[in-house]
Amino acid sequence: MTADAAGNDITQVRVVTTSKIRLAPYDATKKLTAALIAPTVADPATGLDTIFAKGGFVGLITKDGAPQDGRDADDATEFHQPGYLLNADPKLTLQFTAAEDNDLTRAMTIGTADSTGVYHVTDTIQDTKWIAYQETVYKDGRHRRRLGVVQITGAEPDKEDRGSVSGIKFTAEWLKDPIVDDGASRYLESYVTPGSTSSSTPSTGPGK
Repeated sequence: MTADAAGNDITQVRVVTTSKIRLAPYDATKKLTAALIAPTVADPATGLDTIFAKGGFVGLITKDGAPQDGRDADDATEFHQPGYLLNADPKLTLQFTAAEDNDLTRAMTIGTADSTGVYHVTDTIQDTKWIAYQETVYKDGRHRRRLGVVQITGAEPDKEDRGSVSGIKFTAEWLKDPIVDDGASRYLESYVTPGSTSSSTPSTGPGK
């Protein structure tokens, strides 16, 4: 469907159906390139399985803690001549509330257990980086793919009410890292409709 006379195209509305987040321990020998998630790749799992061999999926996410993007930065620099601004270096984040208590979510918070199964907790956020893959599926069949490196900067546990899901609200910051696009981007992103060639066009814009 094309846009109507008023310039509106309801088929382009982003109605989210589901999403998934996959993490793996940071590995400086890996290379995260555009070819791994390009629209020409029907299923990126094959190429990503090697990178995420030691990682896993965050798993279920609470309904009210769905993935949410964020951007924060200092004020732009203004110049004497009017009409010129220089944007400050941004901080791009992804927030989500993990519902599952699994090995991965524990590694992101309290670390890993010793040989006896005991966690020696010094903090509830670990100073480690992760290779991250996020995929969002929209109602119209499009998939948005993201690949990059993140560090967990926030982990807020929900209140442990009896009979309710007690998730952890994570804040992950996308990092500029040498293994991501040779250090040029904070993350790589593409859009694809599986089985369709006409709509399988790469996303455009700065950092893509």
